[in-house]
Amino acid sequence: MSGDWLADGRAELAGERILDAVRALFIDKGVSGVGMAEVAEAAGCSRATLYRYFENRQALYVAFAGREARQLVQRVWRERAVSASAKPEEQLLDTLTALLAEVRKTPHLAVWFAPANAGIVAQLANSPGVVDALATDFVAGFRPELSATAAKRVGQWVVRAMVSLLTLPGAGEDEERAVLGTFVLPFLLDSRMVID
Repeated sequence: MSGDWLADGRAELAGERILDAVRALFIDKGVSGVGMAEVAEAAGCSRATLYRYFENRQALYVAFAGREARQLVQRVWRERAVSASAKPEEQLLDTLTALLAEVRKTPHLAVWFAPANAGIVAQLANSPGVVDALATDFVAGFRPELSATAAKRVGQWVVRAMVSLLTLPGAGEDEERAVLGTFVLPFLLDSRMVID
């Protein structure tokens, strides 16, 4: 371990460095197989430093999942070409299925949805640190008339639907698109859909 781990004004990057290090560990050992001592070693810091940034594995999971989810959504939105002639429903459906495909083809994300990690993913799907800001902002972009509480509730539903499809995939993309079109899109696009 290096004594200058946080030298040169890098303290603000320490959490990111730890999250970068844990990415490879999750691929190699699975999510549930990674201990805090291994994370500290991979990040090149002491366990005390690690615990300064993440009080336990759950906090580490929440931070990692939150960061990766934000990056994934930004990357997919940026890469999706928006056609002026395409219907909003089709654009959103294309984007949601692109998100599913991107998670499945990205090793450090796909590992989260292996059967051995189902319990961890279920906990994270209900974690305020992962869902609230990202999902609420996402929903507010489609349904600005919703209260913050209603947007949060819809966001939680969208996250649960996506996690469900990642954990228990449909028979194919057509089936998954049908599920999303029936059970997710109405909550995001239909302003007549009342959300308390």
